[in-house]
Amino acid sequence: MDQELILEYSEKQELRGELRDFQGSSRVQEPGCGDEMCMYLKTHREVITEIRFTITDSACPPVKACGALAAEMALGRPVMEAYLIDADRLSQRLGGLPKESMHCAMMAEIALKKAIKDYVSKRS
Repeated sequence: MDQELILEYSEKQELRGELRDFQGSSRVQEPGCGDEMCMYLKTHREVITEIRFTITDSACPPVKACGALAAEMALGRPVMEAYLIDADRLSQRLGGLPKESMHCAMMAEIALKKAIKDYVSKRS
């Protein structure tokens, strides 16, 4: 685990906040700690052109970092390619999360996938 990288991503604000006129959104809550993450996305020609996320203010740095990284990795990618972003990939990009922090990466993965599913369901 790369503590510096986790802190860097947990403090990133570029993709944080709500998105107006989103085409897909999600809301997930971690049952253990109660943290809540929401993701919002917009697309153009099946490519994610805007993505934002919100996270509980009191959330731990790893979950904030995973949310920021998931949004960053999805931005500019085709929707179905972004759907392939998973917890293992997020963990690897952050230097390998310890087992007790993997739920943070899973939460970000689920939030991203639910937002994409919401987008696809609204399109059909």
